[in-house]
Amino acid sequence: MIIKNLRLHNFRNYEKTEIVLDPGMNLITGDNAQGKTNLLESMVCLSLTRSHRLNSDQSLIRNGTDYAEIGCIFEDGTDKRIDILIHPEGKTLLVRKQPVKRNSEFIGLLNVILFSPDDMGIFSDAPKERRKILNQEITKVSSQYLAALSKYNALLKDRNILLKQEEPDIRYLDILDEQIIGVSRIIIEERRKFISEINRHMPGIFQRLSGTDLKGTIRYHSVIDAESNDIENELRMLYMNLRLRDLEYHVTGNGIHREDIEFDLNDQNVIYTASQGQKRMILLAFKLSLMKFAESKSGKVPVLLLDDVLSELDMTRQKRLIQEIYGKCQSIITSTDRPEFLKDYPVREFRITNGIVTEYNGGK
Repeated sequence: MIIKNLRLHNFRNYEKTEIVLDPGMNLITGDNAQGKTNLLESMVCLSLTRSHRLNSDQSLIRNGTDYAEIGCIFEDGTDKRIDILIHPEGKTLLVRKQPVKRNSEFIGLLNVILFSPDDMGIFSDAPKERRKILNQEITKVSSQYLAALSKYNALLKDRNILLKQEEPDIRYLDILDEQIIGVSRIIIEERRKFISEINRHMPGIFQRLSGTDLKGTIRYHSVIDAESNDIENELRMLYMNLRLRDLEYHVTGNGIHREDIEFDLNDQNVIYTASQGQKRMILLAFKLSLMKFAESKSGKVPVLLLDDVLSELDMTRQKRLIQEIYGKCQSIITSTDRPEFLKDYPVREFRITNGIVTEYNGGK
C-alpha cells in the first residue's frame, strides 16, 4: 500500500497543499509547531475517518474557514482515491468521488500505522485506551469483527437500559444474554488471533531494535479462561454468575468491554520492570508487529508513520530502526532535521514552515 499524493485544504494550519510522496522513505522536517504532526494526522483521518488526537472533527478545520478537505490517491493493486469533507453539519466520506453512507465502507481502505510520542502513555492508561487500540487495528482488517463489535455495543446498551428498570423482564434479559454471548465469541476469537499473530513477530523485532536477548510480548486479559475452547459456555457461566450483581447495581459489570492487554518484558509487566528506553522499544516493536498482522490478514502492507521518533533514540537505535523498516514499506517520518546517517539512504525530504510544504532536496 502506497500513498501517491496527499491533498489538504483548510486542514489544521494548512491552507492548501498537495504533496507527491515517494513509495519508499519520506522525511518531513521542520521546526516545532510548523505542522509536521498535522500532516500525519491527516493520513490517520483518511484511515480511520477520525483524528487520533481530538474527538471533535470541527477542531480540524483551519481557523477562520468553514470547512476542511483531506484526500489522497493510494496504490492498492490499483489506484484509489478517497476524500473527507469536514463541514459544520459533520463530515462526508467519498470513495472515488462518490459519497459512502457508512464509516465501515471507508475504514481501513487506506491502512496506516502510527507511532506518536503520545503513545507512550498506553502502558499506564486506563484499560479502555488499550482496548481502543485492539479494536482499531482488528477493525481495519476484519469487517466481521467490526460488525460483531457494533452489535455487541448495541446489545450492551439495551441490556443496561433493561437493568435500570424497576422490574426488569428476565425473559428478555435471557434473550439479550444469548445474543451477547454469540457476538462475544466472535470478538474473543478474533482478539486471540490478533495476540497470537503479534507475538509471532514482536519478540524478534524487539531484540533486533534493542540489541538484547530480552523478550517483548503482549498478554491478553480475557473475561474467560484464555485456554478454553468452549467460549460460549464460559461466557454463559460468566453472565449467570454475575446476574444478581448486575440486577442489584443496574449495570453490566463484566464482558468483553472490560478486557485488557498487557505489555510484557520477559513475561513481566513493563510498568514494573522496564526503563523508559525499553518501553519505547517495546512500543516500536508492537507497532511494527501491527504491520505484520495487517499484512497477514489482508495481504497488504500498511503505510508506516513515525512522528518524532528519532529524537528520542540514540544513534545506534536510530540506525537499527531504519534498517528494520527500510525497503519493507512506505514510511513517512517527521523530525526537526535530517540525521546525518540518513544521507546514506534514498530519502525524499520535505520541509514544512508555517503549514507550507516544499520538497527540500528531492532525495539522497
